[in-house]
Amino acid sequence: MIIRSARLILVTDCTILLCSVVTSLVGARALGPAGRGDLLLITLWPLVIALLAELGLPNAHRYWMAKEPERVSRLFSNAVIHTLVAGAAGIGLAVLIIPHLVAERSASVMLLMRIYMINIPAVIFLDLMRGLLEGTRRFGWAGAARLIFFGVQAGGFAGLWLMGHLTVANAAFTMILSQASSMLLALIAVRHQLKPRWQPCWTEFKTSLHYGLRDYAGGVADFTTLRLDQMMLGGMASSAAIGLYVVAVRLSEVTTFVAGALADALMPEVAGSRAGDQAEALLGRTLRLTLYANVLVLIPLWLAAPLILRILFGQSFVPATGAFRWLLVAAVVWSASAIVISGLQGFGYPGLSTIARFLSAAVTAPALLILIPRMGIKGAAIASLIGYTVMLLAALVGLVQRRQLGFWRYLRPQRHDIPLARLRALATLRWASERGIES
Repeated sequence: MIIRSARLILVTDCTILLCSVVTSLVGARALGPAGRGDLLLITLWPLVIALLAELGLPNAHRYWMAKEPERVSRLFSNAVIHTLVAGAAGIGLAVLIIPHLVAERSASVMLLMRIYMINIPAVIFLDLMRGLLEGTRRFGWAGAARLIFFGVQAGGFAGLWLMGHLTVANAAFTMILSQASSMLLALIAVRHQLKPRWQPCWTEFKTSLHYGLRDYAGGVADFTTLRLDQMMLGGMASSAAIGLYVVAVRLSEVTTFVAGALADALMPEVAGSRAGDQAEALLGRTLRLTLYANVLVLIPLWLAAPLILRILFGQSFVPATGAFRWLLVAAVVWSASAIVISGLQGFGYPGLSTIARFLSAAVTAPALLILIPRMGIKGAAIASLIGYTVMLLAALVGLVQRRQLGFWRYLRPQRHDIPLARLRALATLRWASERGIES
């Protein structure tokens, strides 16, 4: 089941990747490093505020829907109410504090930043609906809701570019439309597939919040580790430097798509498993396959880094090479940690995943403060690698201690990791076929 789910998620992610490539290429060439940096500042902070306002509830919805799907009406109704309340509070908070968290920018960029705050409720509601869909293994619908965001964005960027009207402002408005489309499709999918009734329940909300808050600090810390580098660069670096860095980040994140797909599919599989040994074996094999895949792509991408940047984005983005190479290594470590943390959540240990991600954020913040002034965007990339390494080690230690198994149970390569027998059979069949033709 996990392979089928992961394959479906991966197909969606690969399609999203193609859309992201279009968006990144068109955006980088039309806006340049400085414009690309301004667009990041406009779109980043609403995601941060939405994450803070979610209180860990999307993961709680995912967990409880995998365990007890009959909760759907209460969870859906509570999600609507929470979106209205938390979304309004989030917009008010963002308008007050975010202008003080970025370095001095033009008046037009600051205005667009305030307008873009309208996306906060849409992000919250989309994540809650995805939690319901993914918890019941409706990964196709959840993927479609994600895909439409990137599809509308890529189509809008390409159309505006062809007409010569792709500016920072038009790009921001296109992304607002993309977010609204994604949220609407997620709502339609939940109504069509799960058929929830209006049944708000305070007791259900407290139960979900109990799980969510145990994972909440970890989710915030995880996002902090992933995006603190960009947030701090927003207050310490020029728009051009931010533009170079965000291109390096987006390219390196391509290598995490397989891990992200496997992690999304793994959590409900582990949570819904009735046999602990099978869940342990599934987690171990998923972790090892993730490491194999990431290491295989790391070396060629590392060597070809400057050529990739020059061909895809132009000569003005080649200075991002150093940061890109460090971020490629960081992506391997993050991919492994995503699998381990997904396993912890599926086993019902969100507190351990929280500790791992909190330790990562606690290490990343001072590393960024030390390395960015000295090394610029390359220092930000190295700080991210340090943070991901701490997260992986802490998550592994927590998993081993709680499940009372050794490190090698998860990390030691095993013969059944890759279906060699099937490959040998295919090779034998091909050899026999060739012999038959020759004779």
